[in-house]
Amino acid sequence: METLATETLNLVLDDFVQEAQQAFGPDLQAVILFGSAAEGRLRPMSNVNLLLCLEQFDATRVDEFRGALRACHSAIRASVMFLLRDELPEAARLFAVKFNDIKARHRLLYGTDPFADLLIDKAELRRRTREVLLDLSIRLRERYALLSLREEQLVAVITEASSPLRAAALALLEMRGEAGALSPREALVKVAAESAKAEFVSAVTALPLAREDLVLAPGQAGPALLHLSALATYLLAGLNAAEPVA
Repeated sequence: METLATETLNLVLDDFVQEAQQAFGPDLQAVILFGSAAEGRLRPMSNVNLLLCLEQFDATRVDEFRGALRACHSAIRASVMFLLRDELPEAARLFAVKFNDIKARHRLLYGTDPFADLLIDKAELRRRTREVLLDLSIRLRERYALLSLREEQLVAVITEASSPLRAAALALLEMRGEAGALSPREALVKVAAESAKAEFVSAVTALPLAREDLVLAPGQAGPALLHLSALATYLLAGLNAAEPVA
């Protein structure tokens, strides 16, 4: 499967925004592109992640928008989140890892950016990120035990692990007041490098290859997956030790 062309993406997004404006009218507060598409780093199997921030979820308006939504999904594999404006603070608290990642990797397509002034509670971010990392570390071990003879399936698991690991690395640096303007991808590279563990650096280097080429060199997938599991444990230890910086 080929990576979606930037020109095609932009044309479809322009139509999507216009249709959203027409369907939702004043209820439409913002249209946000987030994730790899917002960074210009789409890979062949990537979804295009969109968020519609609405004043209210009106079924009549949604019904009017359904055709445009289905067309966008078909054309660019769009995945659309419908979020009410009043829900954003609570969503950012309960899903702190995801919304911290969106805050770091998004592009405003229409309206007023709801993430510009959004504050992610650092203590809540640390707690939620710890949950994600422990779950990921355990799950990667299970995936290795089950799939270690099928390297192509391990590559898919590695690809799925990249987003939570990058988000966790960014959260760790934010806890330490060192995130600056780093992207989640850059944050993970930095944390791996400062660990002084060659296996972590090697595994992180393999992530974009797995995501973009959907294949790794023979014999590389298994060790990479185990190293990513160990990296999740390393990040967890770092978060446990870090005090949230105000």
